[in-house]
Amino acid sequence: MVGTYNWMLVFASYCVAVIASYTAIYFGTRVFSLSGGTRHFWLGMGAFCLGSGIWSMHFVGMSAYTMPMHMHMTFSATLTLLSWVPAVLASALALYVITLPKVSAKTIAASAFIMGTGIFAMHYGGMYAMQMHPGIEYDTLLVILSGVIAVVASGAALVICRKVRDVPPQYALAFKVLAALVMGAAICGMHYTGMAAASYPMGSQSHPDNLLRGDWMGIPTAIAASILLLLALYSAYTDFRAMERARQEERNRNEAARQSAFFDSLTGLANRSLLEAKVLEKLTVSATNTSPAPFMLVYFELTDYRDLWQRHGEVYAQALTKYVVTELQAQLPTAELVARYSGSSFMAIMPSNDLQVITALVQRLSSRFSAAVTINGTATRCNWGFGFSEYPKSGTNSRNLIRAAQRIRRSSNDSASESQLALV
Repeated sequence: MVGTYNWMLVFASYCVAVIASYTAIYFGTRVFSLSGGTRHFWLGMGAFCLGSGIWSMHFVGMSAYTMPMHMHMTFSATLTLLSWVPAVLASALALYVITLPKVSAKTIAASAFIMGTGIFAMHYGGMYAMQMHPGIEYDTLLVILSGVIAVVASGAALVICRKVRDVPPQYALAFKVLAALVMGAAICGMHYTGMAAASYPMGSQSHPDNLLRGDWMGIPTAIAASILLLLALYSAYTDFRAMERARQEERNRNEAARQSAFFDSLTGLANRSLLEAKVLEKLTVSATNTSPAPFMLVYFELTDYRDLWQRHGEVYAQALTKYVVTELQAQLPTAELVARYSGSSFMAIMPSNDLQVITALVQRLSSRFSAAVTINGTATRCNWGFGFSEYPKSGTNSRNLIRAAQRIRRSSNDSASESQLALV
């Protein structure tokens, strides 16, 4: 004989399975970045929550079942508790595999079989906890089918959980919810296939020593399990947020140190250290290339910067520097890097060795800096010098290239003829 179902409790069992699945996905994707004791703690918490969710789903599903012939559903407390163990162990294995850096298809298959076996043992262990006399009879084919569903669902869950962390951030939440819905359906599919395999002989009764009654294990169990899982999620979320803030602060400190080491604080340009490192990097790349790519270093210097500083003060000098940087960046749109080489000089890496490009650049700079400009209320005419070097003609190491570029080949009082710009 078979019984009927309370569909409200069937839906409640599915909700518990979905929440448990989402908890597993959340822990699986977040624990991956942890290590040491913290990783082991949250793996244990995840296994506890997922195993408890699967276990709770089973007994909510059992409460949805109305026994035939008005039989009473009761459970042995000891056997019911023991049925929780394989669910937790199976969940621990699942989370461990999910968080491994790399796994083979064989590892996934073996883990799916072990995890499915754990869920299978939990289900039929929970059924055995009813202690029916005469005992429950099973349809062998449906029992085998429920086992296959458990293994296949476990494999799908493992693959889904590993794929979730590869999803773009903007789609991560939707994918996790969808994955949890699919996993919840798989867990319920195994349970209700197993229930379909069971039939109860006429006159069957539960053992009189059973302490747990099935008619009060439905909605209360679903609510308690859901609250437990949601609290675990909230606790994990809060903890991970705190760790993420700590990591972000560390990244900010590292970025601040990098900015201090390689960037000018006033202009935001690269400093001398970064420029020299970039030139060395290009030379290193060129040295391993069959066709070295030529490039130029362009040098620009405010020749009367020190006098202007002493005459008008620091605030004026800083404003003048910012003005010059703005103009240089506007005239050097194709530069790979523009750097403040010293307080009064700037240097850029140009991905070209065309002398006409340099001539045109000098003409534009002459046009921009020939007229007086007003800096902090003071009319100023910028006196400047210009130089450049070319790889490999001017040198084949960074020191020679930089020194060659610093030789002034054009000043603010010179004409911008090509002959004055010729390399020496």
